[in-house]
Amino acid sequence: MSYQISDDCIGCGACAKKCPQHAIEGKPKKRFDIDPFLCIECGVCFNTCPKGAIIDPFGRRPLQKGKKAKITKAKIERKLCAGCKNCLLNCPQNAIKTAKQRNIFASAYCIVDKELCSGCARCTGLCITGAVELE
Repeated sequence: MSYQISDDCIGCGACAKKCPQHAIEGKPKKRFDIDPFLCIECGVCFNTCPKGAIIDPFGRRPLQKGKKAKITKAKIERKLCAGCKNCLLNCPQNAIKTAKQRNIFASAYCIVDKELCSGCARCTGLCITGAVELE
């Protein structure tokens, strides 16, 4: 189940502008809608809505309306990364890349491009070593 927009929506479009998947559409001053097939459940819209009109997949609303929450970004602990690329292959924003170790006998490791990361946390659940966290 994806995020949903309640009838409290005033049609400001803030959520649509911030959605990294372009899953939100609507007309100004009318209720916007989220396409559940495009929504990656990153929570950007939830944290952006000035009226608190977004409902998360668990039926909850933001605790403080109109106050933008800090959006967390993924961080990969280089020493823990096994270089398996689970996070890279499943990142909906293509925000994860590989980098090579200086030692030719060591494997490559993954790094996050903070500009592209939407903070969806998909990578954290896929990491086999626990090297990925949100900060």
